[in-house]
Amino acid sequence: MTQEDWDPRRSVGGSAFAGVLLLLVGAWQVGIGYAVVGGDAFVFRGGGYWYRADSTGWGWINLGIGFAAIVAGLGQLGLGRRLTRSATSPWPALLVAVVSGMNQFFLAPQYPLWAAVVVALDVFVIWGLTTRVRPGDEASDRMRR
Repeated sequence: MTQEDWDPRRSVGGSAFAGVLLLLVGAWQVGIGYAVVGGDAFVFRGGGYWYRADSTGWGWINLGIGFAAIVAGLGQLGLGRRLTRSATSPWPALLVAVVSGMNQFFLAPQYPLWAAVVVALDVFVIWGLTTRVRPGDEASDRMRR
């Protein structure tokens, strides 16, 4: 197979797809962060884990990641375009998705189902942003024909 034969499928709506998923991931992170900071949930109880963390501190980390995901999701949807020209750049959203996925691995022993769902959403965000069609790409020219 040559380089010319390989043509990955790309979609025009990759940024919007990633933006909506980042909003969902951000809402989950904010919700779990609020529950942990408010004392309604105990994330790190028990002693069988290789890491130790303060529940309140971990809640603030979740809140920060959640708000960053919401901002990045709004940027991918184009709502921040008036504020800055680089609002639809995929790099901040990719960084937030990677950090969110890593954060979920730390929460997996306590919330295995939700952590797996959020990691899957983060993988779809990364896929949507890395396979999106950018203006001026060869693939975008082919899709217009």
